[in-house]
Amino acid sequence: MDELNRKKEVRFSLKKRIWVALAAGLYPFLHFYSNNYNIANSWEQFVFLFSLCILVPLGIVIILPHLFRLGWLKKLRAYYLTAFNFLYFTGLLGLLIFHFRKGIFVLILSGVGLLSLVLYRHLTKIIILQFLLAIMSLFTMVPRLYFVYSYDDSWTKIEPPISAIKFKQTPNIYFIQPDGYVNFSEMRKPPYNHLDMGFENWLTKKGFINYGNFRSNYFTTLTSNSSAFTMKHHYYRNINKSTAKTHRAMEDIVGDNNALRILNNNNYRTHLFTNNTFFLLNRKLKAYDFCNIPQSMIPFYKLGRLNDIDIISDLEATLKTQSDAPNFYFIENTVPGHVRNTKRASRGVEKEREKYLESVERANDWLTSLISLIDEHDKNPLIVIMADHGGSVGLAYSSEIKERKLNASEISSVFSALMSIRWPNNEDPQNLNFKSSVNLFRNLFYYLSEDPILLKSYQTDKSFIYIIENNFVEVYECLDENGEYGYVKLD
Repeated sequence: MDELNRKKEVRFSLKKRIWVALAAGLYPFLHFYSNNYNIANSWEQFVFLFSLCILVPLGIVIILPHLFRLGWLKKLRAYYLTAFNFLYFTGLLGLLIFHFRKGIFVLILSGVGLLSLVLYRHLTKIIILQFLLAIMSLFTMVPRLYFVYSYDDSWTKIEPPISAIKFKQTPNIYFIQPDGYVNFSEMRKPPYNHLDMGFENWLTKKGFINYGNFRSNYFTTLTSNSSAFTMKHHYYRNINKSTAKTHRAMEDIVGDNNALRILNNNNYRTHLFTNNTFFLLNRKLKAYDFCNIPQSMIPFYKLGRLNDIDIISDLEATLKTQSDAPNFYFIENTVPGHVRNTKRASRGVEKEREKYLESVERANDWLTSLISLIDEHDKNPLIVIMADHGGSVGLAYSSEIKERKLNASEISSVFSALMSIRWPNNEDPQNLNFKSSVNLFRNLFYYLSEDPILLKSYQTDKSFIYIIENNFVEVYECLDENGEYGYVKLD
């Protein structure tokens, strides 16, 4: 009879441990997917996150009782389950959601560990609270997944004659994108007030044509590039209106998009060089033949810069062995960037301006080295330098864009983007119209193919913005075809 009771107690103990493990991981798992499905929609990420949040804690709670039968650990048997729950739950929140710095992370975990020694008698109440949080996340996740299920990607479709165009010339193409580099035409004006023209003059001496008053059509890296590479406007139809999260933008940039498909149809080998995970996190890199960042270096859950990547040395290694086939290089760097994202992180308008201009100097040094490297290895390429958007100088923090209507100067700061091109044979095509990024590839492909359908099918050069009003995304036109300022709400 005593043996039977002991077995029942063991079975009950195992059941309780399973509930504790599930409570520790379920809310972080559901919360992450509820808020980040846009960057975590691959099976590889699902397997990683499910293992981290569900399978690993289950494995740990099976092992823990055996561990706490050893030596002095026996004295802590009353606390270990609560301590594990607290530490694992908090650790997942810090890792997946808050992205704490290491020092802060260690301090928080230490405090949580000590707290578990006090609250161990309330473990049942704690896991009930954790399951309630998980249920709340599940309720918020369902409508967001419905947006994914009902998403209409018809905006990405392009006219069949354009998809089938054939190039008459096939130089190597270098599309260089310094993140957030404002156009020279705005750099000299307030709020930038940057009068140093050294880099602009250097580009001119190198044969580049600087296109003034050029702008992006959208204000973030993902929304701007998804429009540029699909060669179409999305009007933020790829934004979940209740979360302001961009859907499928990574696939539109590095997947089977219109620009890369046309290049592939003309026998181009395609190469992606970057130093961050903005386009790579969900592992949908399908259209490029080569990427300088190996899959093993790409994290499963966090966007950001990879400090161990040197774009120039990676490109140099590739240029030394590049094939005789025509090559397309998309080279993206996170400089100069823009003012800080949040009000809490902001250093104030003037300090943000100073830091941005310091970053511009770093971007200029990088671009100078990059172009010099290309010239060493390529005799007559087509080199395009186009920023994805402006630096948002004049704002205290970039999230102001989504919080209020900006004035005309602020809008110019957000959307003005560097555009500078060196054409093969130092040509200066006169029949192209460079106003905004959505028409970049139509212009380039017309130059290469001379097919007039590309010029006849220009997309509008308007720029669009959104504001979060009453927890809902409202989309506005903010610059018209001629670059005139004015907020016009889209239906």
